[in-house]
Amino acid sequence: MGCKNHPNVVAADRCAGCAESFCQDCLVDIGGQKYCGSCKVMALQGRPVAAAATTPCKEADEALKYAIIGIFCFGIILEPMAIAKALKAKNLINASPNLTGSGKANAALIIGIVGLILWVLGLFMRISQTR
Repeated sequence: MGCKNHPNVVAADRCAGCAESFCQDCLVDIGGQKYCGSCKVMALQGRPVAAAATTPCKEADEALKYAIIGIFCFGIILEPMAIAKALKAKNLINASPNLTGSGKANAALIIGIVGLILWVLGLFMRISQTR
């Protein structure tokens, strides 16, 4: 992902105010938070920054729910759904700087993959025991 101001430069982080991606040269550290030029002015003036403009990604929440429930029941169905939703959530979060939940999407993806592998192994074990 490129910097909003310098598209040819790789973004180092997102602004804590507007959640846009910026390179290291475009961000300023204020009180442990990184801000772009526009949000930096509001942060220094003590005005509320546009952090409230971020919204949680619904797909990431759903993916994590499916992944956790799939560990206990219907994993052969729910785990692939969780993986698909997690990948969709990661794409949406990368495309929109206002969406949050990349950690949930990553967790859902990992849990979904591990859960699916365990369910498939369990099925193979049951099938091999019946023979």
